[in-house]
Amino acid sequence: MPKLLSGFIAKTLGKHLGKQVKPATLIKIANTARTPGAVSGGLNPTETAHKARGWIEAYDARLVDGTTIKQDDRKIALLGATIAGGAVPTQGDKVTIEGTTYRIIGVPERDPDAATYVCQGRK
Repeated sequence: MPKLLSGFIAKTLGKHLGKQVKPATLIKIANTARTPGAVSGGLNPTETAHKARGWIEAYDARLVDGTTIKQDDRKIALLGATIAGGAVPTQGDKVTIEGTTYRIIGVPERDPDAATYVCQGRK
């Protein structure tokens, strides 16, 4: 990434647009904790909430194919500079926005400066 970007766009968007958009929570899911006394029982997911700001929109009807993109899927955009702790959304995480929690089912898109992350969310 060029030195020119290195967070400038992300910080500017976060500062000037952050308060204009909806509060959200990025819930990072990590499968790292084992159940005490049940070593062979697999891993238990641990959730860590990160406050953020962003917006949500429906997919264009022409893109809804019922498989890759379903009717109730939503595009969820998060402003990178507003995500607490610098967390990065990944497939399998969750996002709560406008009172609904969505599971991130696709690998999010992001711009070169990490100013925005656009995630495919599914209820």
